[in-house]
Amino acid sequence: MKLVSFGQPGHERAGALVADGIVDLNTVNASIPSSVLGILESGGLSAAEHAAQAGGPTIPVDSVRLGAPIPRPSKIICVGLNYKDHAAEQGVPLPEHPLLFAKATSAVVGPYDDVVLPEESKEVDYEVEYAIVIGRTATKVSEADAFNYIAGYTATNDVSGRDIQFRQEQWHQGKSYDTFLPMGPCLVTKDEIQDPGNLHVECILNGQKLQDSNTDQLIFDTATLVSRISAIMTLFPGDVISTGTPAGVGVFRDPKILLKRGDTMETTVEGIGTLRNAIK
Repeated sequence: MKLVSFGQPGHERAGALVADGIVDLNTVNASIPSSVLGILESGGLSAAEHAAQAGGPTIPVDSVRLGAPIPRPSKIICVGLNYKDHAAEQGVPLPEHPLLFAKATSAVVGPYDDVVLPEESKEVDYEVEYAIVIGRTATKVSEADAFNYIAGYTATNDVSGRDIQFRQEQWHQGKSYDTFLPMGPCLVTKDEIQDPGNLHVECILNGQKLQDSNTDQLIFDTATLVSRISAIMTLFPGDVISTGTPAGVGVFRDPKILLKRGDTMETTVEGIGTLRNAIK
């Protein structure tokens, strides 16, 4: 099942993406929560799937705005330096432990919303990432049990103000400007992704492919991340783990390729879809 949030910011409703459009799940079954987060919190994925398969009227995808599947998760945990090819392009050794940082939930925007450059950052970069969405409360989960706590997967672009990020010893500010986390276009439930450790990921800027890799390059894989992070902090339904970016980011190119107004980013994770964001 592919879950989407549709509607204007702050008023998104939960839908299921089907062949001919979007099913408004709460309209089909009023007992289903009206948000994707509500569905996860209530353990309602089965009811949502039944509603999606029931048939009935659909909403044309191009007639509504798609928001992020989880517009305001309780937290967003990101992983730095988690691709072997990204470590290689920097000439640094592979980390022994996941490098974790948080990103403000207010940075989240929809899959086709604009990314707005802040005046104080002059070096804003792109980062395609495959992301894990938690399905139920997870504390001290083993790697063997990790997938039982996952609802599914989505795509993110961890937009980063590099000059702000690198002038400080922690990265929160440079990563957390408003609009710095496009997400979506859907939450694909885990049953539809056979192997999250083998997904093609890419980022195209103005028609030029700048990142082209695979999640088989992850240093810390899906189960490891859920286990390691849940050992530190309790994860709640809808929490997002953005798993890191591969080689090809703009700041490490010579010359650098950084985002500017008028650009268009296309961020794709295989099996999930493509984010298309104009830079303003």
